[in-house]
Amino acid sequence: MPTLPVSLRRSRPVKLLGIALQFGHGAWIVALRFPRWEQAQRLQAIQRWASQLLAILEIEVRSNQLPPTGFAGLVVSNHLSWLDILVLQSLMPGSFVAKQEVRQWPVVGYLAQACATIFVDRSSPRSARSMVEDTAKAIAQGYAVVVFPEGTSSNGQALGDFHANIFESAIRAQAPVQLLSLQYHDRATGKAAAAAHFIDDMTLMASLRDVMSSSTIEARVHIGDCIPVQGHTRKSLALQAHARIRSHLFTPTHETT
Repeated sequence: MPTLPVSLRRSRPVKLLGIALQFGHGAWIVALRFPRWEQAQRLQAIQRWASQLLAILEIEVRSNQLPPTGFAGLVVSNHLSWLDILVLQSLMPGSFVAKQEVRQWPVVGYLAQACATIFVDRSSPRSARSMVEDTAKAIAQGYAVVVFPEGTSSNGQALGDFHANIFESAIRAQAPVQLLSLQYHDRATGKAAAAAHFIDDMTLMASLRDVMSSSTIEARVHIGDCIPVQGHTRKSLALQAHARIRSHLFTPTHETT
C-alpha cells in the first residue's frame, strides 16, 4: 500500500484515515495471502506494513547499523511505547511476546495473532511457563523473538529490572541474545519525544492522538552486542543484558545514522 504524500499527512483526520486504510490492508493480507505464503514472505510483508504505517504517522526510524540478516534468537529491548513493535518490525521482523490484553485490542489483536505473537498473562505462572516454551519453539523455527523484559513501558528516564524467566527460552534453544536499545526524540527540539511514550494509565486511543498530533518523532534504535548463552544462567543473562542496555541508554554514545 503506498504511503500518503507528505503534503497530505499533516492533519490528524488524514492520518487517521491512512491508519484505517493500512489496517484494512493488513487484515486483507493476513486473511488472503498469509495462508499461501512461506515464513520468509510473511516476515517481509510484516516489515513493509510496519514501515508504511510509520510513514503515515510521520515517524522516522534511524539505527546505528543494519540488523543481522536471518537472525533466529531472542531480541531484547527496553520498552517505551506500543510504537516499539512497529519500529522494531520495520527493522527486524519477527515474533513478539506481548501481554494478554493485546489479544483483545480491536483489529490489532487479530493482526498480532496472525503475526505469530506469543501472548502471556504475567499474573499466571502457568502462562509464564508456556511463554518460555513457545518462545524457544519459535526460535527453533527460525524466528527472531522480540521481548521487553521490563514487563511494562516507561518514559525512558530509567530502565526497570529485567524479568529473568524469558531468558530461559534462549538457553533452551541454545540461541544468542541480541541487545537493542530504543529512544524517541523530537526532531524539532532535540529532546525526548514525550508524545511517543505510552505510560501509566494512558489508553491506546489517547496515546494514538498524541502520536498523530506530532510530525517530528524520530525513533533511534541502537543495535548492540549479541550475547552467546553458553555458560549463562537465565539470571546472569538478564543481568548482563540489563547492564549493557542501561550503559548505552544513559552513557553518551555515537549518533545513529
